[in-house]
Amino acid sequence: MAVRTTVRPSPEDVFPIHPAYGYRMRRQRHPVGVRGGPRPAPGGPWLDDTARHRVRADYELRDRQLARALVAAVSQPGDSAENLAGQLEQRMDTLVQRAGFARSINEARDLVAHNTFTVDGGKVNRGSYLVSPGQTIQVRPDRQCRAPLAVAMAGHTAGDTPPYLEVRPEHGTATLTREPQRQEVPALRDIPLAVRTIEGNPL
Repeated sequence: MAVRTTVRPSPEDVFPIHPAYGYRMRRQRHPVGVRGGPRPAPGGPWLDDTARHRVRADYELRDRQLARALVAAVSQPGDSAENLAGQLEQRMDTLVQRAGFARSINEARDLVAHNTFTVDGGKVNRGSYLVSPGQTIQVRPDRQCRAPLAVAMAGHTAGDTPPYLEVRPEHGTATLTREPQRQEVPALRDIPLAVRTIEGNPL
């Protein structure tokens, strides 16, 4: 009969380890001997589930992107819902879609990532770039004849352009004249944007 000659150490026991493994032990999420465990809830502002799902679907955002927009909206003075509308509508990919240069926000994001547009003559390849009032988005001259742009601009009408955006299709430019208002955005007009903390308190 085999006799066990070693004793398995308890998680509370203190024993020396090789220095090469100290970094990994310090980097792990949970204490030694504990597998898994409850994780703390994320803090910061948040929306109700219905509004969050609709905003994510309309703007094709991930939870982390929406969380960053909420934090930026709450940190600004004024109404948090109006600030959130500005954070979402002044994104580069959203304005490209509103101007009629793309058929969807996902397509606009792909065009922006491929250096199709400039802002005041400078290259912008991030869909999350916030365009300030007075700045002009322009299609690069060597990209104006490409199929996605041509198809989107052919199906876009002047009535689809929001009032805060001045679009000149013949020049391939769109200028943000002022900050967007929530009531001017169909995607946000009927959504109750009650920005709250994680405990449920209104902001």
